[in-house]
Amino acid sequence: MGAAFRARTPSLAQLFDEDMLGDDLEAWLNESFLLKRTFRTCAVIAGLIDQRHPGKEKTGRQVTVSADLIYDVLRMHEPDHILLEATRHDAATGLLDIGRLGSMLKRIKGHITHRRLDRISPLAVPVMLEIGRESVHGEAHDFLLTEAADELIIEAMGIGHTAGE
Repeated sequence: MGAAFRARTPSLAQLFDEDMLGDDLEAWLNESFLLKRTFRTCAVIAGLIDQRHPGKEKTGRQVTVSADLIYDVLRMHEPDHILLEATRHDAATGLLDIGRLGSMLKRIKGHITHRRLDRISPLAVPVMLEIGRESVHGEAHDFLLTEAADELIIEAMGIGHTAGE
């Protein structure tokens, strides 16, 4: 499957094949920030990182930097460490629920139809809101997100104009 993606030629059936949950998913997970964020929780629970030492409380950013450093060192020198195994398990069952995903892929096999659309599908709106997302702080944050969401919803519903027109 990885070769098909590198050649940019995966078929629709390959994209939704339950076998894709194997090595390719594992490789993607290992390089994603998903495991690092999950590891952060495991490291705090295991006591590797002290968040609230009296008089020396760490900020969220400091905890993240510490967790990322420990994660990278363990991955390089002890890839089978029990905390890394716990992290992979937590990510697979809690965040991704790979077992349910595999069952769902098996159920929908052969039932997927691909169609080109003239506008954004309503199911794509949440994904479109995440693409190119920039951090905006303050009162403008809610306004900008609401405005972008409204415009995508109007477009997805096929109403001829957007909020800015």
